[in-house]
Amino acid sequence: MIAKVTGRNFSKLQILGAGTGTLIGLVLLFSIAQFYFEMDQILEENKDLIDPEFLVINKKISILETLNLKEANFTEKEIADVRSQNWANKVEGFISNQFALSAYTESNRFPDFYTDLFFEAIPDEYLDVKDDDWTWKEGDNVIPIILPKDYINLYNFGFAPSQGLPQISPNTIGLVNFTVSIRGQGKKAEFRGKIIGFSSRVNSILTPWSFLNWANKEYGNQNTNKISRLVVESKDPTNPEIISYLNENSYETLLEKLKSSRLNIILKFVISFLGSLGIFIILLAFGVFILSFQLLISKSTDKIRKLKWLGYHYKEISKPYVQSFGLIIVSIFLLSGLIMLLLKKVFSGYVLEMGLELSKGFDLRVVLGGIILLLVMFFVNSWAIYWQTRKI
Repeated sequence: MIAKVTGRNFSKLQILGAGTGTLIGLVLLFSIAQFYFEMDQILEENKDLIDPEFLVINKKISILETLNLKEANFTEKEIADVRSQNWANKVEGFISNQFALSAYTESNRFPDFYTDLFFEAIPDEYLDVKDDDWTWKEGDNVIPIILPKDYINLYNFGFAPSQGLPQISPNTIGLVNFTVSIRGQGKKAEFRGKIIGFSSRVNSILTPWSFLNWANKEYGNQNTNKISRLVVESKDPTNPEIISYLNENSYETLLEKLKSSRLNIILKFVISFLGSLGIFIILLAFGVFILSFQLLISKSTDKIRKLKWLGYHYKEISKPYVQSFGLIIVSIFLLSGLIMLLLKKVFSGYVLEMGLELSKGFDLRVVLGGIILLLVMFFVNSWAIYWQTRKI
């Protein structure tokens, strides 16, 4: 009887508008949460298949370095600071030659050349070229060398065609014999250089650490090896903190390596924006719900007063409003779950084409979050209804 008496002022249009807004907000919010947890789980399960990424970091060159007023080398303190970052698993420094270095060829099969040169070295574990010849000990006359892959591409597709020279394959260049001349500390030595591979990871001319460390001590003009560049192993090169850290410390790296990091920042911003938009829509729609029921109760003020005069308690009078809201909000949550299932089914097809597989149902955290949100909305609106009817 109470429902019949008070329900005549029920505004279906207002409730429909509020319900639609809540539905859109819930689908948007829960879909984003489910997507985030799904991707996090996929990355966690496949982390053993993801090779670590390597970044080469150096200091930015300023006018001070140009005028020889400052050196762009890393101190032990700076290296330790890089190692302390949560995105850096391992950090090691490059060492470079501290003596005069040149190379030349004398061959009937290949054009002769002479060039001043530089060498760098990093620990073997950071190399992407594996070869049994990559070894050197004192007394050896052959220096194994790794060149950047870009170097042979520049020669084959830039320098060689412009000079009318033959192009060289990676296998052929290993047959080139050339002499490496070292000068320093009043001494001179010559070695035979042998190119054993090409690196796609490190853009430098590399020799074994053992050779360069020995040569610097024997022919170098410095007491200690200076670290001008760092190689960093990172399991998460998409971490936005990397770019922030490099900018704050005036460091730089190959931007192509951090392209995914920048995309990750944009992706997180989009997810945060859409999630915030979903929360805003839900709060706005929930506010409309509360106002709609408050307006409904206000329109029924005279009827509610008469029911109170007849001896009905305000909780009994409020019960139809509370039940109506409960039925509406539960229906909206169930409908949002159904829509999410349909969306997930469509999305799963695209992900499956990439060789990945999503879970069958919803993430438990999304379900628990939905239940908590449902209870909060129900109890808050119920309290507002009880408070309004009691006040009349």
